[in-house]
Amino acid sequence: MSLIISKEEFAFQNEEKEKRAAELIAANKELAFQNKEKEKRAAELSIANKELAFQNDQKEKRAEELIVANKELAHQNEVKEKRAAELIIANKELAFQNQEKEKRAAELSIANIELAYQNEEKEKRAEELVIANKELAFQNNEKEKRAEELAVANKELAFQNKEKEKRAEELVIANRELAFQNKEKEKRAAELGVANKELAFQNKEKEKRAEELAIANKELAYQNEVKEKRAAELIIANEELAIQNHEKEKRAAELSIANIELAYQNEEKEDRAAELIVANKELVFQNEEKEKRATELIIANKGLEQFSYITSHDLQEPLRTVSNYLQVFEEDYIEILDDNARKYLNSINNATKRMSTLIKSLLDFSRLGHNTKLTFVDINHLVEVVIQDLETMIKSSEANIEVFEMPQLNVYEVEIRQVFQNLITNAIKFRKENIQPLIKIRSEKINDEWQFSVSDNGIGIDPVYFERIFDIFQRLHTNEKYEGNGIGLSNCKKIIESHQGRIWVEENPTEGTTFYFTIPNLTL
Repeated sequence: MSLIISKEEFAFQNEEKEKRAAELIAANKELAFQNKEKEKRAAELSIANKELAFQNDQKEKRAEELIVANKELAHQNEVKEKRAAELIIANKELAFQNQEKEKRAAELSIANIELAYQNEEKEKRAEELVIANKELAFQNNEKEKRAEELAVANKELAFQNKEKEKRAEELVIANRELAFQNKEKEKRAAELGVANKELAFQNKEKEKRAEELAIANKELAYQNEVKEKRAAELIIANEELAIQNHEKEKRAAELSIANIELAYQNEEKEDRAAELIVANKELVFQNEEKEKRATELIIANKGLEQFSYITSHDLQEPLRTVSNYLQVFEEDYIEILDDNARKYLNSINNATKRMSTLIKSLLDFSRLGHNTKLTFVDINHLVEVVIQDLETMIKSSEANIEVFEMPQLNVYEVEIRQVFQNLITNAIKFRKENIQPLIKIRSEKINDEWQFSVSDNGIGIDPVYFERIFDIFQRLHTNEKYEGNGIGLSNCKKIIESHQGRIWVEENPTEGTTFYFTIPNLTL
């Protein structure tokens, strides 16, 4: 009876075994089909990765173009403001020059009135000079007449002197005759008395004529002085008139220069206005181009995000299927599998998990940069929070972390926390054996931005790979030696660039590496 049961049970087990074998064959076929599908999806994923890399390149180019356009727009706005300021200054200068022109015109009008008045004065002086000349001619005539009279008086005086001499001789003769003729003495004495009286009278007349001649000479000298004064005044008036004419010519020349300069400034103003119009048109065009680029970038980002989501979702489904069948296969057939089969099964399982991790990392990478809300963050507190989150890793590695003074900035808080977490984790992960990890985190303000640095005393990086390590899925070590998926530094680069900063690595002078990144003073 037990033999029959055992045969029936053996037959049942054979049937079950055949069923399991059939199921295994079906599972193998399905697994082969899924492998083919996986290869197709892998090929599609490779194509999608290439397309994603191409789109990322295009996105970076567009972002760089957008940054260049923003800088150019800011530069053009500054130039526009300068041109507007120059135009305002030119308008003020033009208004000032118009006022100066009006003042010059008023001064010229006053100068013309003054010149007319001076011309009238000149004519009056000329008339006075003519009258003075006539008067001088008359006085010269009078002087000549007085001179002629003086000459006649001098001749008469000379004649009288001769007569006097003659009389004196006659007196001598008379005296002699008086000595000789006593009788004739009284007669001749009477004649002599008469002659003396006549001589005294003539002397008085001579003195009067001399006084009149002295007076005439003084008057002539005075008239000459007056004439000289009038001539000097006339010369001064002529010189003043010449000076005024020269000043008038200067004012006219200045007015002509001012008019030329005003015309030139008006032309400059028109040129500036034309340049401003062209600049405004160019600015409008660039704004339109910027809006187009921004719209294209938004559309590209949305398309990339949708593509990444769809790709990640579609890739996750077959991975889940493979993982589920592997789990079922492992539960049902683990006992009948040899060591090689179990090893292969474990490798497939690990590869599936790595693929899932890579897809999730790729999805996380594509989502970076969509947080557009800045927050005022205390970086010192943020680093402390990161260190607390990594407490287990820090304690197990006995790492020593020194944090220096940190600023407060407007940043994307979650993303910046991820940057510090990745850099600190890498500094601990790539440490030297039997050496306590030493990590120093510093900050320094340079111009209008803050420069942060995370330095370590680890194994270091060959300078050849300084640029490559920031590319996505780029690893310098095998996964057996150092775990990771090669996307952490790519995330850091994308996050820092979303803050309009940059990130790079340098080799320490002694040992280890130092990662630097900058963050400008962003406004909320």
